Amino acid sequence: MRTPGSGFTLVELCVGLAIIAVLALMAMPSFSRLLESARLDTVFHATTASLATARLTSVIRQVPVAVCPSRDGRQCRRDLAWEDGWIVFLDRARKGAPQAPGDVLDVFSPDLHGLAARSTVGRHYVRFRPDGFSYGTNFTLRVCSRDPALLLGEVVVNNGGRARSRRTARTEPCPYTP
Repeated sequence: MRTPGSGFTLVELCVGLAIIAVLALMAMPSFSRLLESARLDTVFHATTASLATARLTSVIRQVPVAVCPSRDGRQCRRDLAWEDGWIVFLDRARKGAPQAPGDVLDVFSPDLHGLAARSTVGRHYVRFRPDGFSYGTNFTLRVCSRDPALLLGEVVVNNGGRARSRRTARTEPCPYTP
């Protein structure tokens, strides 16, 4: 049996919803930073795993193996942008691109919504020799937030083929415009 005065009035309901909305808006910046941090961790882990896989495969199979940015999972991009994903492939011909569909060993397509990832100017891909060393100069993949454009971290591959990642203090401007 219902007693008079039980339940909420329309005014009480509106006040309660307004309080919930204000609290949700206050929590939003923290939540977006948490999502950005999780995406940054994903980039670091996926990239270093891809690079380690490429290096190990080149040593085991005794053929050059490369990692390059890719939109479609079959061909390399030439514009230094890695946020759409990348591929690991056998680079027997040393052309910096897969020569046959069977040469692609792995495809990565992480969700980097709100982040931009760019490689070192002049370094469109990383190639590992059969001895595990990488060609050329050090390779750096810089990860930046889009708004504001701040450098969040880097993945660096040295000539010895070892990859390392580092976070920045979110105070450095992004070296390129995402």
